[in-house]
Amino acid sequence: MKRLGKDKDLRRYVLHLENDIEFADRTLKGISKFVNHLILKAEKQQLSNLIKLLAESSGFEGVEKFDSHHVPPLLSEEYLNCWSLPLVTLTTISMSLPNIKKNLLECLLIRGVSEGLVNAAKALWVEVEVYHKWFGNMLQNPDPQLHTTGQILLCLRDTTNNMLIKMEGMSHGVPNDMSKFRAIYANSMYRITETILLSYHYNIDTLSQEELFVMLSLVIADILSTCLTNLPQVILKNSSSSLVR
Repeated sequence: MKRLGKDKDLRRYVLHLENDIEFADRTLKGISKFVNHLILKAEKQQLSNLIKLLAESSGFEGVEKFDSHHVPPLLSEEYLNCWSLPLVTLTTISMSLPNIKKNLLECLLIRGVSEGLVNAAKALWVEVEVYHKWFGNMLQNPDPQLHTTGQILLCLRDTTNNMLIKMEGMSHGVPNDMSKFRAIYANSMYRITETILLSYHYNIDTLSQEELFVMLSLVIADILSTCLTNLPQVILKNSSSSLVR
């Protein structure tokens, strides 16, 4: 960590307010102090679980795998995807596999993804991480009739399919934010589970839960790795008074 001198003029790094009003020196020093504090805090508190998860990534292949354009849309209005929601959805699918050891789920995925997320998809993530539920449905407490990986994925897909159809039927008028969020969350689960089912097709029931877990972990690691690719440049660009080696 290397600090810039106190006399360094930082004005060119700061966005001006309307009418091109410049910040006072006192304000600039306050911003510099705050940013320095955040960077030093991040340096001391290493995100060990996230680092372990990122070590699983071998490239960006997973970014192409989680959502297929061959999956037809179910909603009349298609929403743009984001990076955080697929992470939550993929982790949710992993948690629905009863044969996966809980300590592996906790250390590798849940804590790793939790460290990788900030506020995005926060409401859904709290339900998944804390209560081990997805829209009120218990995870890792499957129906005794669900024995195979294919049956678990089909159950998740069909549940979300029914939810989306029901939401579309109730969408007359102006939808509120919560109904939009629920539709976006459900759509993410539908598209990802259907993508997995399509990619394995008739061989889905020969896929073990452990093999699916490994595949999901790699996709999650690849997505997180992609998101963090430009992080050093972002830090350097936005840091007003510190340089990161």
